[in-house]
Amino acid sequence: MKFNYNHILVILLLFIGTTTNAQRASVQAQVDSTTMEIGDKFQLHLTATIPQSASLESIDLTELKAVENLEIGTESDWDTARVGQEILLKKDFTLQVWDSGYYWIPEIPLVLAQNGASNVYKTNPIPITVGSVILQDSIQLADIKDIIREKATWEDYLFLIVAFGLICLAVLGYYLWKKNQALKTAPPVPEIKLPAHEIALTALTQLKGEKLWQQGDVKTYQSRLTYIIREYLENRYEVPALESTTDEILRSLKSVDFDSSWKDKLQNILQVADLVKFAKAKPPADFHDRVLQEAEDFVIATKVKPIIIEEEKTEE
Repeated sequence: MKFNYNHILVILLLFIGTTTNAQRASVQAQVDSTTMEIGDKFQLHLTATIPQSASLESIDLTELKAVENLEIGTESDWDTARVGQEILLKKDFTLQVWDSGYYWIPEIPLVLAQNGASNVYKTNPIPITVGSVILQDSIQLADIKDIIREKATWEDYLFLIVAFGLICLAVLGYYLWKKNQALKTAPPVPEIKLPAHEIALTALTQLKGEKLWQQGDVKTYQSRLTYIIREYLENRYEVPALESTTDEILRSLKSVDFDSSWKDKLQNILQVADLVKFAKAKPPADFHDRVLQEAEDFVIATKVKPIIIEEEKTEE
């Protein structure tokens, strides 16, 4: 069989046509049903078959969103599958129509990029019919029923509980504030100061009961004893005995009016205590009880005596 140029030309045209058709893309839109009632959800399926050399740039939903009473719900991602030398793209939308009537799902443009150029492909329009909800004859309107009241819980009274708590806090705060103001304006309670001899005699009695020197703690015993005597001198005669040395105390006592024999005894007590504290002297055992007794006698002999005023009786 001989081929001439006409045969070759026809074969080339067929090949070019086939190749051209294979490189073209196609898009399509489908819905689950074209008839529905108000508010029914239905699916819009978009499919696009494109060459492997092409890619989807964008999808324009402007006209779909402009359809009156049409609500676009969820939408899926693009599902991609390879079929032979082509790529199959799928995407689903959930739609609802909220009024009865006849509607069109408009053409949806898809922009594909191929060989450096952008081409627009549009899906087919789809007519849909939306009907009203029809009540069956067997369905009767029921009478209006009373409101079903739930059982009360503590949460129903939460507002009252919080309000009551705030009122209690406010009352308590006001009470504390008034009490504080009263304390501020109240006159200070006068400090009751015990007489010097009562303070000294109480301290000497406590020191005697602790039995420090009998337990070998002579230094602490003598320090406590001389402190009691110094405190008594300062409280009784206003002599700065607590902050003075023994010599300074003895000089201050020269101007104090009491029996000089007590001054000699006080000198002996204070000086021996200094030897015990600073020179680690060890006086005889009977010395400790004796000086404590002398301290008690000194306090009793020199304490402030109450002044008794006798009323003069006038004989008529």
